[in-house]
Amino acid sequence: MENAILSSDFELLDVIPADNSSKSFDIMLDEMRGNKNRLKSILKQLQGEYDFVFIDCPPGFSALSENIFNAADIVLMPVIPTTLSIRTYHMVKDYFKEKDLDSSKMMCFFTMTDLRKNMHNEIMDELYKDKRFFQNYIPYLSDVEKMGTHKAPIMEFANSSYAASCYRELWTEIKEGVL
Repeated sequence: MENAILSSDFELLDVIPADNSSKSFDIMLDEMRGNKNRLKSILKQLQGEYDFVFIDCPPGFSALSENIFNAADIVLMPVIPTTLSIRTYHMVKDYFKEKDLDSSKMMCFFTMTDLRKNMHNEIMDELYKDKRFFQNYIPYLSDVEKMGTHKAPIMEFANSSYAASCYRELWTEIKEGVL
């Protein structure tokens, strides 16, 4: 695991690049079907070195996703307030129930939110009743999209922007609410 970790250009941020090695990692976990604690034991090796480990889980259900769901203290799920994304949210909830995973660690936040759209407002109003949704959300703004162009966190190129403020508020809510 330690050989896969690379330092980034950003202070206090190390990464494990998502490349073909993650596919071989998924194959390794598939070979260990039934061992949903494999990733948890691997991550324990990092416990003293990192305050947080974020794993960007690819879409779909696999041995890797089940291991991630089992190993994580919190499963933080971004949800776009659209019907397709809500359907996916319900599929993940059902998967947790079906696999007897701890659904209390599944927490969600809205992203790509456009409050000018009635559908976004209606969906958010409905799902905010579900206590697993954080109140802060990430709006659909060009500065958010530019993170991919800049290959950098928003605080690196637009620190004083509204979008950066939204990320800070969401992170504060996450830390206060579940960490």
